[in-house]
Amino acid sequence: MTRQQPPVDGYCEQCGFNYDTGDLQGTVTLLVRQAAECSMALTKAAAGPDAGVVKLRPEPDVWSAIEYACHVRDVLEVQRFRIAQCLAEDRPVYAPMDRTGRVKQQKYEDQDPMEVAAALMRFAREFGAAARVLTPPQLGRLGLYNYPVRAPRTLGWIIRHTAHEIQHHRHDLTTILAQVEPPIVPKPKPEPVAESDESAEATESTEPSAEPSAEVQSAAD
Repeated sequence: MTRQQPPVDGYCEQCGFNYDTGDLQGTVTLLVRQAAECSMALTKAAAGPDAGVVKLRPEPDVWSAIEYACHVRDVLEVQRFRIAQCLAEDRPVYAPMDRTGRVKQQKYEDQDPMEVAAALMRFAREFGAAARVLTPPQLGRLGLYNYPVRAPRTLGWIIRHTAHEIQHHRHDLTTILAQVEPPIVPKPKPEPVAESDESAEATESTEPSAEPSAEVQSAAD
């Protein structure tokens, strides 16, 4: 995870997300688009010359690309369930996600990147479909949220917080891949072979004379 915990309100200087701007539909559209960018970045890296780069951590305490992608996938799934829970219960208490424990418990490092990328997009679409139809009264419903401290949060905040999670970790994922992916270096063009003096003399000796011999002239006549 990132060393500095991102904010959960206002403006995030690390990724540029702002909790105070944008309508619901625009926020959800942004979320789905950026989830797709996470999915494509992971797929592209895994299909590259060194598929193992998705498992590399740039530093021991910073997640790898596959770990961030798995986290984004799980965030989208968990938040989708929380929307349903908030609509079904009065003042629900959301169970902690245990974001750090999942890394080892679910063996993020060993998961198939292509399957993770596909699931990430599926959960993004499902979350988007559930969020788009929420009415203003529903967006104002409260539930007890545990991160970063236990506090009541509206369903509208959950939508924005999920969008921030995706944008922030898209930034993390692409930054890490830029650090660990091997650079694509074009093959050098072959150098022209210089002729030696001996080769040049041999070429000159074998070339026909510019003037035909007397015998050739006579035959031509």
